[in-house]
Amino acid sequence: MFESIVLRNSEDAGNITLGAIAEALLFYQNTRIVVGHGTLVKFTRDGSLGDILALIRERRLQAVHCEETLGTITNSHGVSQAHDFGAMTMIGHEDDRGKNRAERIEISLRTNGIDPRKAKAQAQAFVDAVPVKSFEKDDYVKGGIPNAARMDAKDRTTLKGLLRAGLAAVPGGYDAGDRLEVDYVLSDLGYFLFTNIDFAAVNERRAGMRPAIEPLTRAALFNLILESRADMHLAAFYGGDFITTTANSALIRWRQAHLFERADRNREAREQYSELVLADSPSIQDVIDSGERSFSEFLELLDKAQKFKTWLAKATPDQKLVSQYIEALKADTWADKAPVKALRYFFSLGTGCADPTGGMVSGAADAFLLDRFLKGWRPNHFVDDRLKPFLKGES
Repeated sequence: MFESIVLRNSEDAGNITLGAIAEALLFYQNTRIVVGHGTLVKFTRDGSLGDILALIRERRLQAVHCEETLGTITNSHGVSQAHDFGAMTMIGHEDDRGKNRAERIEISLRTNGIDPRKAKAQAQAFVDAVPVKSFEKDDYVKGGIPNAARMDAKDRTTLKGLLRAGLAAVPGGYDAGDRLEVDYVLSDLGYFLFTNIDFAAVNERRAGMRPAIEPLTRAALFNLILESRADMHLAAFYGGDFITTTANSALIRWRQAHLFERADRNREAREQYSELVLADSPSIQDVIDSGERSFSEFLELLDKAQKFKTWLAKATPDQKLVSQYIEALKADTWADKAPVKALRYFFSLGTGCADPTGGMVSGAADAFLLDRFLKGWRPNHFVDDRLKPFLKGES
């Protein structure tokens, strides 16, 4: 259980958040992040890129850089719009183009307000630590991901199923059921989509949310086909659990219902564990993404979590994690056997004799330490002594 996980997007926040990485690092033995343009800029702006790169160099975190940004290109032709899938790479400006990946990243960071000297140093450090793969080339699927998405859109049954799944998953959307009508005309300009989706009603609901959400367009809904295709191929390529946005997950579930079963089991186990064992505490992701605790503080906690992670890795998927946690607390150990009980008694008695001024207080304290030593490590030692104080801001 909890062997490996891949993060490309956070479930609701779009770009990967530090809180999502922290939770993955604590629970999983191997964590990999797929870094896109937005995530890289975000990490540089908030000053966390150094911590991320340090984890990568120490082999505690794996990462890959996908330099292209996937997107749907829309061109208007009279009252109609044509859509097509693409992958765009930021190369700089007309008079300032990057000759290599480091220079392109540097220009992008400067464009987003990063100090030029810091942008250059951070870009080079990132390139030195993180390999690159392409969405548009054959790295993840022959012919590239945009072309694979075009194949989805060409099949009318698949197109209808994917758009229905996306419409039901986006904020303000709805399940159109069998009433949904979808068709297209494909030309050299792209896909001209025709559908009876009630975008006006959807966007009225989105405008009434707090905070309000930008309007849903045909292009944005169509783009979910491309994004979910990318997630599907990344999940297949790297293996393990895969976390992405709720809408992308909905489209992938429609394609391959079994793909997220394992990730769902582990997510459910984490949620049940947090609800029962950490009932009065916020989640790791919440305290980091809200700024209550820093990512550097989390890394100090992670240094002390190896035994807890080893226990998680040995947990069986056939039994609920909470049940296994309770069993670990109740399990008899060799410290409960009669000879060791006698040793505990004599140790306590001996400390009392050696320090008569301390009396029962000294004896009780030493007996407690001996008890912890003899019984060995249990998962509640980390949870009670480290994790809960961290979440409550007490350490």
